[in-house]
Amino acid sequence: MILPKERSVYANLNTSFTSFSELLTDQQERRLSGFVRLTFPGYQGALFLVDGQVINALEEFGDERTVGGVAAAAIAEKANGKRGTLDVETAAGEIVELVARVLDARPLYKDLTSAFTSLERLFTKLQQDALTGYVEIILPGDGGTAMVLLQNGDAVESVFSSATESLTGFDARAAVVQFVAALGGTFNVYRVPGENEPGLPAPLAPISDSSPLLGFWAEVCSGIEMVAERLGGPGKFPLALREVLVSRADTYPFLDPFAAEFEYKDQTIVFEGPLPAEFSKALGACLGDTIAKLAFQLKRADFEDQVRIQLAGTSQKHAAVIERWSLAEDVREFVA
Repeated sequence: MILPKERSVYANLNTSFTSFSELLTDQQERRLSGFVRLTFPGYQGALFLVDGQVINALEEFGDERTVGGVAAAAIAEKANGKRGTLDVETAAGEIVELVARVLDARPLYKDLTSAFTSLERLFTKLQQDALTGYVEIILPGDGGTAMVLLQNGDAVESVFSSATESLTGFDARAAVVQFVAALGGTFNVYRVPGENEPGLPAPLAPISDSSPLLGFWAEVCSGIEMVAERLGGPGKFPLALREVLVSRADTYPFLDPFAAEFEYKDQTIVFEGPLPAEFSKALGACLGDTIAKLAFQLKRADFEDQVRIQLAGTSQKHAAVIERWSLAEDVREFVA
């Protein structure tokens, strides 16, 4: 799906050198309305943001399409891969909301051709029918494609894209009408189901604002785990961490392994429910105890130094997260 845009905030950021979680946090703090797009060969994903909150998501891989929370989670995971590109583009909030709604639009008319249907007369009919949805216009050959968004029959946004140009707004609609008149084209009309019709999915819950924080702590845990494996073999860190969390359960019950709220596994942290205000302070203290425990078990007085070397540059890489959640004191013992 081609998406409308007003301007580019970031263009062609390489996923190999960009922290997706921090990029998303930046847009949340900016209260951006628009799209965060992820592109790999044969793959496109997009998060739809209004005032910094993710309201929907779209994945397209070949002829397959996924929307909603499943797509949002997959995009966040895939964005950690290499050799992809990220783009951040602004658009009016009401336009983003409409595009997010039409992701679930259902075909009303398919494969109408300009040989039998006038594009202008089609727009007139859809206006009379007060249709909310969109018209997809496909020009022959490599002429390009266009999308005209309709709300209660009125065209509220148009997008045109070809190999040589990309247009939005009135210019896009005027261009596509001109091209269809000269070259012909095929039209598909999609209608959003009414509120009382079955089949509408529940609104997408925003991506948790705490995801950048959990991502940061997961990277810290992963770094400590790497050092423990290098010096003592696999499995040392998870066991030591679990023992510390159990011993601290009375003080920090939300980290108690038996409470099943917090879990570190496969270099990822999962926390069920909202994060307590003292989450970072608690986890930082427990990781400090874990490092001390491993240094004693492995008889390595240099264990903490090795952790600091492993995590060198982490504070710079995640400076925005550390500043936003005031983490400097919680990580100063082991994060360089």
